[in-house]
Amino acid sequence: MDQTSRLRQFWLRVLLTVGLLWGTMPPIAIAFVIADWKGPIFVLAAQIFNAFTILPACALAFWHRRTACIWLSINAVLAAAALAFCIPNPRLLNLPEMTALAGPLIIAVWLDFMEIKGWPGALAR
Repeated sequence: MDQTSRLRQFWLRVLLTVGLLWGTMPPIAIAFVIADWKGPIFVLAAQIFNAFTILPACALAFWHRRTACIWLSINAVLAAAALAFCIPNPRLLNLPEMTALAGPLIIAVWLDFMEIKGWPGALAR
């Protein structure tokens, strides 16, 4: 493996590690979100799906990046739709929930970019 491929593999591993770290908090916090929820059911469903998607999808991406890309892309579409659903109602736009939905969207876009460009796998030798 040449220098460029090694560097790309390093950045893929960094992205997946950030995804793993990012994915540890939503499953813990989702109980608090559900208990205090007063908004639309669609946004709540998107947050629940998001909470239980990031960690396993980023872990799966080490071995099966394409499957993880599809899973995270579906999650990103749901998160973007939930954010768009909240825009007309300003009381639903609070920073923690927006960040919780926007973070996985960014991870999905970068992982899709890496898959489309054909970067080496995270565990390739």
